Amino acid sequence: MDRLDKLFNKNWFIKLSSVVIAIMLFLMVDIGDTVNSPGSLPGTEGSRFLEEAELQVYYDEENYVLTEAPEFVQLTLRGPQSLLVQAQIIQGQQELYVDLEGLEAGIHYERVEHRGFPAGLSLSVVPTTVRVAIQEKQTASFPVEVDLANEGEIADGYVVGTPSVTPSTIDVTAAKGMIDQIASARVDVDLTGRDSDFSDSIPVTLYDGNGSELELTANPPVVDVEVPVTSPNKEVPIRVSQEGELPDGVAVDAITTDPENVTIYGPIDVINEISFIDLPSIDITEIDGDTTFDVEVPLPDGIERVDPEVVTVEVAATVEQEREFSEFDIDVEGLEDGQSIEFLSPDDGQFDLVVKGSPSALERLERDSLQASLDVDGLSEGEHEVALTVEGPQNLRFEQNGMLVSFVILEANETFNPSGTNENNESNDIENESNGNGVNNETNANISNENNQDTS
Repeated sequence: MDRLDKLFNKNWFIKLSSVVIAIMLFLMVDIGDTVNSPGSLPGTEGSRFLEEAELQVYYDEENYVLTEAPEFVQLTLRGPQSLLVQAQIIQGQQELYVDLEGLEAGIHYERVEHRGFPAGLSLSVVPTTVRVAIQEKQTASFPVEVDLANEGEIADGYVVGTPSVTPSTIDVTAAKGMIDQIASARVDVDLTGRDSDFSDSIPVTLYDGNGSELELTANPPVVDVEVPVTSPNKEVPIRVSQEGELPDGVAVDAITTDPENVTIYGPIDVINEISFIDLPSIDITEIDGDTTFDVEVPLPDGIERVDPEVVTVEVAATVEQEREFSEFDIDVEGLEDGQSIEFLSPDDGQFDLVVKGSPSALERLERDSLQASLDVDGLSEGEHEVALTVEGPQNLRFEQNGMLVSFVILEANETFNPSGTNENNESNDIENESNGNGVNNETNANISNENNQDTS
């Protein structure tokens, strides 16, 4: 008795006893449900009926596809009660099947066979013969199409580019008849609220010619889709400036960029205000021949990005030559009303302008494209000395740029007397009349451009 008490105190013994009791109760209940007479005893005859007994179909799965077969049949087992119980216990080893191995594609009527049941039981299958169809297996490839939904719902001003799909094609393995029904393989992409590039993994759906979905599986069943969404953009030119002085004897023939234009992206109101982009200045102090630079394009305020981000600046250098434009007029700027100017040096406000540059630049240079200006804005009457400003096309050097010009600013009715005294024109007119000269001493405040010609 003590030993039995000790066993009941063991966890493993309690668990094992519980399992055994549960199995016995299950068998007793099940036997009662499956025998014809509820009061039958083991060893007597009985039967068991299965409404849905699974039917297995065997065929050449490498070359064929099963397209038609019943999933279940009805099964009745008859025999000794002990064998019915045994069949219940080992039912995982039992099988109802039809064998199509070695048969070709088509419709076949095959008898249902069985195996694994205890000997001595009588089996009755309904139906005894079933209709089974197999078709030749095929594999076909289809390009994946992208359906963009709600294109009108993307952010204002943004444009959807061409989506890319990885992989771009899928395979479908199925019966030939099913393959022939496939019209397209598609993925659906919703664009609602999109304002930037995005990617997603999306299931592939197969459709027939009527647009109906087919119950077929693609390989792979899911593809990766990348959709470019571009912000408003426009193309603008880029400009290049230079800093520093070229070495003596060297001239820049041309400075070009590759590409000449870049594309800017950003809000519409911002890009509409931008007409060009200035690159950082190119240092030409060390240039002694053809040179290239890779220059990063600056991003203007409010712009999201620029494409390309880096451009190539090409500097074509050559041997410097010079060309002279004789009797070149100085333009006076900033002279107030009631004032006139008298040039001291150079005489008459003209000088011989020397321009240096590449042979090709000098050859196409026009006199009208050059300007020599003197800024006298805010200067009072009297003698002054101011630096001359000479301007013209790019990549040229001007010998007289910064040259000091001496001049005198006079009041309207004054003339300049080198002795240092200025007399008014009224007195001079009287003197000239008395001398019979009739000379008009009105000061030539504006420089005449007549008779100027290129003597280069």
